[in-house]
Amino acid sequence: MDTSVLYSGLRSRLGASFEVLRRLRLGEWTAVVSNHLVHEYEEILRANRLVLDLDSEDIEDLLNAICARAEEWPLQPGWWPVLADPDDEPLVQLACESTANRILTHNIRHLAPAAQLGVEVLKPGLFLTTLRGEVT
Repeated sequence: MDTSVLYSGLRSRLGASFEVLRRLRLGEWTAVVSNHLVHEYEEILRANRLVLDLDSEDIEDLLNAICARAEEWPLQPGWWPVLADPDDEPLVQLACESTANRILTHNIRHLAPAAQLGVEVLKPGLFLTTLRGEVT
């Protein structure tokens, strides 16, 4: 799950991103995170704390809750880039190295090259459809 899904899910309780976060909290799926990704989550939350109506304690609680429902995966050195934007590269690396092979994002266009590595790039709504199929 990239930062776009986290931000969208916290911004509105009406969309698929919120439902993805709700189902993560309920333990219906397990996120995979790296230190780099958790740091990105923290940056986006702090930069948007006023819009999201979060204080420092809320941010810490939220990050702890995500990490409690996630598997931590350390990124290995020597990754060969596949994306035009190097800031998105650790997300693809995490999906590949952890064998999660799935990224939840609203940024489909920029992450599309990950498909050449066998990584499924999904919007939250499609992920929920997939999740419902796996659960039932």
